Amino acid sequence: MKLLLYSGGLDSTALAWKFRPDIAVTIDYGQRPAAGEIRAASALCGLMNLRHDVLKVDLAFLGIGTLVGTETADIAAASEWWPYRNQMLITLAGMRYVARGLSEIMIGAVASDVHADGKKPFLAAISSAMIAQEGGVQVSAPAIDMDPLDLILGSGVPKNLLGAAFSCHVAEYPCGQCRGCEKHLTTIAALSNRN
Repeated sequence: MKLLLYSGGLDSTALAWKFRPDIAVTIDYGQRPAAGEIRAASALCGLMNLRHDVLKVDLAFLGIGTLVGTETADIAAASEWWPYRNQMLITLAGMRYVARGLSEIMIGAVASDVHADGKKPFLAAISSAMIAQEGGVQVSAPAIDMDPLDLILGSGVPKNLLGAAFSCHVAEYPCGQCRGCEKHLTTIAALSNRN
């Protein structure tokens, strides 16, 4: 079984469309925008005819930064940094689905990611750690060498689906000002300019 960690954002929507995972999983780990992510991911999976599950594990008390509504840590590369977030999400998905035949977890890391857990050294390490355990689950980031625009264009995802994507880091509805919203707006504008 191939699983996509699915936030309902532009990058993961392009991956969902291109790779058609067996299951798309949105994790509510206590982040402020969880309801918006779940709403977008659920709607988009319905439109793409993909199975969508929601896993809720409230870890807000472990969070730091804008995703949880606290000050950003000094060691953070950006305001939405949450310590070990991708490691946490990968581990939770693995824990939930490994006994159900899980073989691969895909994440939506792209070339422009600023966080260490969205870069090749982390992905190689976490994949090795998951493969070394029961189930031998591989972790992949198919778009790690692509920028968001090239990912979207290369995926063939219909542009009308992208209007339902959600990228805000701070609220249930797009704030239009956080790094996630800015990236979303910039990518959509660049996509529009390509037409």
